[in-house]
Amino acid sequence: MKSLRRCLPLLALLLLAGSVTSCRDTSCRDALQHAEALMESDPHAARALLDSIDPPPTPPVREGRLSPLRGSGKGVFALYALLRTQADYKCYVRLTSDSLPLIATEYYGTRRKTQHAALAQHFLGCTYSEMYRDLEAIEAQLRATTLFPDTTDKYFAHSLLHLGRLYSRHYMVDSAWVAFGRYRQTESCNSDSTNISYADYYLGTVAFYKDNDELTDSLFQSVLSNTKTNKSIRFKTYFQLAKLYYYRKHNVEKALEYLKLTDIYYGEENGALLTLRADILAQQQPAAAYELYKKAIRNSSDIYVQCMSYEGLASVAPLLNKPDSTRFFIDQYKSLLDSIYTMNKQREITEIKDKHLVEIHDRELALQRSRLYWTWGILFVFLVFIASMIILLNDRRHKANALNYEQQLKDIERRYIQENAPDNEEDDEEDVEADDTLAVHTDLPVEEIPSATSWFSLQEKRLTLYRNQYLASKWPGYFISHQADVEKKELMPPADSEQFLQYLSELFVNMMVDLYRESGHLNRSDMEFCCMTMLGFDANQIAYCCRKPVKYSYNRRTRLAERLTAEWYQFIFGKPSRQA
Repeated sequence: MKSLRRCLPLLALLLLAGSVTSCRDTSCRDALQHAEALMESDPHAARALLDSIDPPPTPPVREGRLSPLRGSGKGVFALYALLRTQADYKCYVRLTSDSLPLIATEYYGTRRKTQHAALAQHFLGCTYSEMYRDLEAIEAQLRATTLFPDTTDKYFAHSLLHLGRLYSRHYMVDSAWVAFGRYRQTESCNSDSTNISYADYYLGTVAFYKDNDELTDSLFQSVLSNTKTNKSIRFKTYFQLAKLYYYRKHNVEKALEYLKLTDIYYGEENGALLTLRADILAQQQPAAAYELYKKAIRNSSDIYVQCMSYEGLASVAPLLNKPDSTRFFIDQYKSLLDSIYTMNKQREITEIKDKHLVEIHDRELALQRSRLYWTWGILFVFLVFIASMIILLNDRRHKANALNYEQQLKDIERRYIQENAPDNEEDDEEDVEADDTLAVHTDLPVEEIPSATSWFSLQEKRLTLYRNQYLASKWPGYFISHQADVEKKELMPPADSEQFLQYLSELFVNMMVDLYRESGHLNRSDMEFCCMTMLGFDANQIAYCCRKPVKYSYNRRTRLAERLTAEWYQFIFGKPSRQA
């Protein structure tokens, strides 16, 4: 009792702690659900709500697994990690760590198509993209496209858009064209003119690399004619048109016109614009071009812009009598070009795509096998059900036939009793007064007894039922198919003979009981011979079934003339016995 009293305070504390933890988990989960509801309409409010959760559930990752923190479950951590990554990305907070999205992807997994699993992979890809880990970003976005349960979801379209941009970054033109084309066909894109302008712009940039100038010009003009095109995309389109008209169409005036429109937005310090302007002036004003190339290198950290600028410097330096600088510019150009080739991991990206396709193929095969197993399982159950129903119905039919058969036998016997045993008193008195007459009648042969006709009628009706049962069985067809064996006086196979004789005993069981009771000297072979004779078998058929020589049939009939009563012999063989 004392130990129990000491434990009571501890139990109370544990219960209190559990209730507090439960309340805290419930409030945290409610806050996360509210933040998720706000994410699309007001991501800043959702981010502020996530900041207000106390304490912030930021569990560390240990050996690839979630570490429980402050009593909250893994599901709460995973939802927080997903929403936090999503809110930061939407609020343009640069993502520099993949710890939170990895928590979400680990929890939601990739085995089932769910919205949370797809979003976790999508924002993991966005995180890797901002961290310039393009290979991992492509892998995450590819996986995300297969996890969305609804392809009309806007984030499914965003994953395709991100994939296209990542492919373009590595000059994988065909893959980028496919990704942007799929994005252009999504419902999310077609329902929003702003998204259409994005799709047309990126398709235009890819068409430029595919050397399809007319399509490039058409797509960029569509972007400019779209009233919903945002300012950034519009001025990027001006810059792309300037490149198109200078490098492909060799229309310097048109290129400078678009370049001036671009300067309005980007100013004169943009490295890419400076390089393009220097390319335009390189032949006519090499000195001005030289300075623009140098300025582009100073103002831009983009390796592509620097590479093109050093290439331009190497081409204009000889025109300015600077041969010593030419070798330096060429070396710098080659070095940057090698770096670009190193960064351009097309082979690795192709391997990721191939691996992803193999995973999709394996998943589809697994689904097909699963569907096949389910189909065959359902079909098997259905067939078993049908077979069971057929067996039950067949059994019921046989039972109904057996009951009908038994009922007919009983009706025959009942009618025989009613005809030969009337229960009125007048007959009883006549029987008492006519004792001597009865004695005289009992000395008469069986054929002269008044009830003999009724007895023969009873046996005929019973035999008719037996014959009908026999004709409905398999044995008539069996003997027809073995008629040649019977004629050759061959013997029936032992197994078939035993089965037929057993069937015969079951069919004639009632009559055989009466036959044995009234003719007690019979054995089983005698009764089987009688039954086959009543079915109309000839001597050859009986010998075939009994596996005996034909003379067996004649000898057996002679012996039965001595063993059977006169009535039974006449009924079975159709003529009186010699005893009669």
